[in-house]
Amino acid sequence: MADHILQIVYPCLPESPFPAMDPDFDKPSYSSDGAGGEDRISALPDDLLRNIFSRLRVKDAGRAAATSPRWRDIWRSTPCVLEDRHLIRQVDLEDGIDWSTLAAAVSRVLVAHPGPFRWVHLTWNFMGSQEEALAKWLRLFAAKGVENLVLVNRPWPLDVSLPASILRCSALRRLYIGVWHFPDTSRRTVPPRGPDVFPHLQELGICHTIMGERDLEYLLACSPELKILSFNVSYGFPSRLEISSRSLCCMLLWFSMAEELAMVDTPRLQRLIIYTPGTGQTLRIKIGHAPQLTVLGYLETAAHVLEIGNTIITAGVTNVSSNTMVPSVKVLALKVNFGVTSEVKTMLRFLRCFPQVETLHVMMICQAEGGGRDKSDDSDEENGEENHDDNSDDSDEENEEENHDDNDTAAAEASAELSKFWQEVDPIECVEAHVKKVVLFQFSSGANELEFLKLVLERGLMMENAVVVLAGLKDTAKAAATLGKLQSLASTAKLAAERCALEILGRPRGSWTYRRASDLSVSDPFPG
Repeated sequence: MADHILQIVYPCLPESPFPAMDPDFDKPSYSSDGAGGEDRISALPDDLLRNIFSRLRVKDAGRAAATSPRWRDIWRSTPCVLEDRHLIRQVDLEDGIDWSTLAAAVSRVLVAHPGPFRWVHLTWNFMGSQEEALAKWLRLFAAKGVENLVLVNRPWPLDVSLPASILRCSALRRLYIGVWHFPDTSRRTVPPRGPDVFPHLQELGICHTIMGERDLEYLLACSPELKILSFNVSYGFPSRLEISSRSLCCMLLWFSMAEELAMVDTPRLQRLIIYTPGTGQTLRIKIGHAPQLTVLGYLETAAHVLEIGNTIITAGVTNVSSNTMVPSVKVLALKVNFGVTSEVKTMLRFLRCFPQVETLHVMMICQAEGGGRDKSDDSDEENGEENHDDNSDDSDEENEEENHDDNDTAAAEASAELSKFWQEVDPIECVEAHVKKVVLFQFSSGANELEFLKLVLERGLMMENAVVVLAGLKDTAKAAATLGKLQSLASTAKLAAERCALEILGRPRGSWTYRRASDLSVSDPFPG
């Protein structure tokens, strides 16, 4: 369980300015060959030396600082960059890390350097046994100034208390905390709520951390410059996420569970990412005031209850008014099981709420549509084997012919009913007037999937590109059947936009990662 948590948390952490750890930890990142030659580095100006020191791992910077008083002064006047992984020796990994020794090494660096700390990344220690060291570190961060802090406790236990002094690190610009029990902000010992607590904080990641609703409210009120907020691997603490922020641009709920996510007042919100694979828990998503929301997904038709304004959008809602539309959304991603009729209807209703979508991503969930072999066939075969005798051969053949005829008739009726359903789908503004690109991910050529693709191709006047990413490529027969159905559809569909191109891919373009999802410079973060 602990390893599983960390496997999800670590890729969500800010990317280190250093390359991946070398196999030989003790080896300096510089060469000492030719040490008896001319010393040209010392002739460099102080500003250039500071630039060099800022790029060294802390162990290498310490070695260099020990060579002369001038270099020691250079190191002390350079904003410190510290990662605890760089303090681990190769022998520690072989014989077992002494967590107290590692904590002491971190403490020595933080005490020796006067600050500020430009980058501190502490993720290697079990802090349940290092509470005294942790409290000391946070006091030093608050006193000397830390700009980028990643602080992750290696579980277990999961409920190690994070000292309230974290709330006194006012120089922070980016903060990621993982596997903690957040300090109780209702206590008198915490700083008063207000913009002076985190006046410069722009990015906040809460990873598998226990906190209350009032603590989230406190953080939002104390971070007037916050642009990116994420909850990663959070399992319902808090269960209700009510977001009001005048500065927030990107909100992510990543591998997390909650009962409700409400964007109450977020006038600058551009991106709302919800990725909750396999949780199966119902999540109510409320979109209140978010006039600049551009990117939204994944909305799940099975598990998510969408509420816009004061209206819950379900398959049974017959009218979509201007009060239940979010026209600012240009990129929309949905998760749909096309084998469930209610989910298909909910998807169609969702699409009507976002009338100006230009790029539509639809991830197909494993479905159970008709068209497979009827279960009664198997039981008939088994009974036939058990009762096999010469007198029953003729009657068995007659029964089989009647069953096949019945099955063919039922399949034809189901196909006609399905076609009628899709032909009678009311106009969808985004599909017919705005969508330029559609990406269908994990496409398996189910009847509803094909009908939806046909609807998009035959109604989409602005369509330029339809991308179909196939599922089940390991099954060559199934892949060939899917390709055949797509080719047949492409040859018979009456394209509304003649310039529209149909692409069939075995894998999506781009990857679906936390860093990509939170990167506001990427206009469309979804794969495809």
